[in-house]
Amino acid sequence: MEFKQYLQELDKNLEKGSERTHYPALKNLIEGAMLGINANIEETGNQAGIPDFKVRKNNNLLGYIEAKKN
Repeated sequence: MEFKQYLQELDKNLEKGSERTHYPALKNLIEGAMLGINANIEETGNQAGIPDFKVRKNNNLLGYIEAKKN
């Protein structure tokens, strides 16, 4: 997913839903940024707290993402 498409998805969903409404667009943006990247939506907590996404490449943990809706 290109950044322009990501912004269009955010704009389309801006008036409805919660923070989680935007997760699919963010997941697509992250995974489209580099081959082999996987962004998994986290449902449970871990040593990093309760992040929204866990990002991996080739099964190696790259980091966590916490998304916020203003």
